[in-house]
Amino acid sequence: MSWVPGFSPAPTNRRRDVNSTTWTTRPATPDDADRVAFHALPDAVSAGEDLANFAAWIRPRIASRQYVGWLAIADDATGAVIAGAGAMLLDWGPTRANPGGCMARVNHVFTQPAWRRRGIARRLLQSVLADCEALGVREFCLGARPDARGLYESLGFVAYPQEMRRRVPPVSPGS
Repeated sequence: MSWVPGFSPAPTNRRRDVNSTTWTTRPATPDDADRVAFHALPDAVSAGEDLANFAAWIRPRIASRQYVGWLAIADDATGAVIAGAGAMLLDWGPTRANPGGCMARVNHVFTQPAWRRRGIARRLLQSVLADCEALGVREFCLGARPDARGLYESLGFVAYPQEMRRRVPPVSPGS
């Protein structure tokens, strides 16, 4: 599957929330890899993990549009990134329900605590979903915390209890 063929993401969008604070959304670029890494692993610094490895991994995937991400930026003196959301495109193979074979795993949905409950995550997710759909994606999956299920359900996601997971511990050096 070609991830880039002439695709242009939706334009940026300026919004005013109920507190009269404005924020702007825009697509993530490879230059945002460090920000995406922080949203993917918000507790990594305190856990002693290296965000640079994740940033180096995600940067080429943003560039190739294998990762579709959007960020929200505060329209104030800080210009801080206040939220982000993304989806990794997966070449899953055609099925009866998804003949195109590509699905998207929604991930890295994060809003700074002071900016939550203002519709920012919803707007970012709508942009991510629209961009993925423009690329031909018709199937989406995600893992949801209980406090976020209402948001995802309002965007059309339904619980899928049939899925299972198996994790294998990493191999230690010298093993």
